Amino acid sequence: MRTKEIPLKIELFSNDEENDYLVSNPKEIVSILQTVVERKSRVALYYNEGNSMVLTLILAAGENGVWVDAASNPLDNRHIERSKRIIFVTTHNQAKVQFIATDVMLGIYEDAPAFSLALPSKLLRLQRRDYYRLVTPDIDALKCIIRPVPGQTHIQHEVTVMDISIGGVALVCEASGIELQPGMVYEHCQIELPEIGKLEASIEVKNAFEITDRNGRVKRRAGCVFVKPDGKTTMLLQRYVAHMQQRQARNTKD
Repeated sequence: MRTKEIPLKIELFSNDEENDYLVSNPKEIVSILQTVVERKSRVALYYNEGNSMVLTLILAAGENGVWVDAASNPLDNRHIERSKRIIFVTTHNQAKVQFIATDVMLGIYEDAPAFSLALPSKLLRLQRRDYYRLVTPDIDALKCIIRPVPGQTHIQHEVTVMDISIGGVALVCEASGIELQPGMVYEHCQIELPEIGKLEASIEVKNAFEITDRNGRVKRRAGCVFVKPDGKTTMLLQRYVAHMQQRQARNTKD
């Protein structure tokens, strides 16, 4: 049975919200992380104040600490080792898991470079409908048309949509494309939703960082929100997400 992929994005909470998802029992933390190890679940490692990220794996977890596979780029590893705050995001039984390390050390685990860190004293395990985001397929991925210069609609960039929800989109920018910067607002962006219709909305870039995949390829990802979407935009998004959820459910049964 195929499971839905959960975007490995950092979630921010108030203290009251955080308490609702907090896991602080060491045995439960070990159990969760060991399941992540056994299933070889992808792990996003954020460093450089959350502005840079690499995809990795947790290799081992126990009461004495955690081992995490090193990045393929030695420069990334140096920056990670020097970071004072590293955020890990992964999944456990279709829930997002997030925890922080303040000190990691590059060493060797089973004859390969890996980071060692203490077992986290707490982690967040999130599972609620508000966090659902639809991950778009690599083949025939959605495209977002952005017109960066107001009044000059002939100047446009086509950017790949990594995931989409009723609240916003994550966009992947190639090195030669538009460089989306946090705080920028782009009006009249368009996304063609297959079998649903064309969505037009303003987007605001909330964060942007580089992603290094397991093959060493570097891309820039931008997390964006829809700015005051109207009723038509919200309806199109709801219909598209529901349509794709139904399709994924049918594929899972096949």
